[in-house]
Amino acid sequence: PYQQPTHHHQQPPSYQQPTHHQQPTRHQHQTQQSPQYQTMRINIPAGTVPGQRLKIKTPGGHEHMVTIPERHQWHSQHPPVFDVQVPVAPAVVVQAAPIHNPPPSGGHYAPAPPPKPAQTPWQSWESFRGHTFQQVPMATTNVPPHEISHHSSNIPASGRRKALLIGINYKGTRAALRGCVNDAKNIKNLLMENGFRDDPTHMVMLVDEGARNSNYLPTRANIMRGFQWLVQGVSEGDALFFHFSGHGSQVPDKSGFEEDGLNETILPVDYQKGQISDDVIWSSIVYPLPSGVKLTVIMDCCHSGTGLDLPFDYMLDSKRWVEDTNPAHSKGHVVSFSGCEDSQTSADTIEKYQAGGAMTQSFISAYRQNPMSTYPEFMAAIHRRLKQRGFKQRPQLTSSQAFDVKNTVFSFTEGFQPNKNQVIGRIHRKKIRPGSTGDRRQSGVNDLLFGGLMVGGALAFADALFG
Repeated sequence: PYQQPTHHHQQPPSYQQPTHHQQPTRHQHQTQQSPQYQTMRINIPAGTVPGQRLKIKTPGGHEHMVTIPERHQWHSQHPPVFDVQVPVAPAVVVQAAPIHNPPPSGGHYAPAPPPKPAQTPWQSWESFRGHTFQQVPMATTNVPPHEISHHSSNIPASGRRKALLIGINYKGTRAALRGCVNDAKNIKNLLMENGFRDDPTHMVMLVDEGARNSNYLPTRANIMRGFQWLVQGVSEGDALFFHFSGHGSQVPDKSGFEEDGLNETILPVDYQKGQISDDVIWSSIVYPLPSGVKLTVIMDCCHSGTGLDLPFDYMLDSKRWVEDTNPAHSKGHVVSFSGCEDSQTSADTIEKYQAGGAMTQSFISAYRQNPMSTYPEFMAAIHRRLKQRGFKQRPQLTSSQAFDVKNTVFSFTEGFQPNKNQVIGRIHRKKIRPGSTGDRRQSGVNDLLFGGLMVGGALAFADALFG
């Protein structure tokens, strides 16, 4: 990623020619050359920050390490770039004989990690059949030491990208929405602007208005199959995306894991066949991901704050991650932007003569205004946008990995974090009683789900459904 050299000259004054009395060691033989330098313009990959190191190849074919400078030294274009001087030819060519280092104390080398598996080809939505859903057991597993990272170095992107988009308006029901299908279409356009491909192998959109056939309707069966399609064959460096715009709700959590005693749910278009709980979503698209796979999620629905059961919540006020009381850990890098807190509702609104979810519209607006913002800057921009439009909902940022959020630029396709969790699975530290949904303010969703029954009857139905 470089342009043609803009100028070419002898070494700068800061370069010091090696003195003639230096002698090569018995492992080396040095030949002196007169170094020459030229200016290269380097693209800054999305998701990287000042101070990170990049390996580049000079026009002469040599690999060279450079450091990303501070932001004021970046040139404003898309993507941003910076200039750096690199040698046309190295000043000292070193031919080194192999040096055999002694093993570390104890006399043994650490075992090498197993080789990375080869990439599995992705299946097209048209041919993918899926399998019977299996809930992840309420248990934990220790992660092998070679699969745990203790630093924040980014993993190179593989270039493979896959997205599942769901928009449901529930047309013809008493809780119909107007903008959810528009949300899915607008997110699709945003992803295509950022390198995602619109074909059945890389992008699936399930909507209840304008679907091409029954395979693209957001039924419970299709959504569950879509979850399996999304994670099929993924490996380190793959970028995934999931967006849901529609109704969300809550049901009592009988497992005793949820801090508020409630499971968050999403409603498929055939909601009579059952809601889809956060436990099911976590088991389907979070837990199966291997280390180094990145999944970005937008949940634009009511009660979506912890809609994926991710263990780390980012506190905007204190600027730190807070771990759940009963965390659900996994190996992949999953980041979720939710439309509101668990106790709040998300708005369906109109902007620029088009209906849509307030969260999705604010997300797209904030990203297009500053595509190089860090995660806290991006979240603050979304909050400002919602507040300016008079909405009280507070979007949440949750993650499967407690990464350096303050110094990481948000990106759909870069910034992959390795696994840092030593244990995966659901850690049960405290038993919590099932909560009550009797105080929720979603009378429209009650009508949608329960045909206008009293809340007590609705809860009884939910218990029967999920008990």
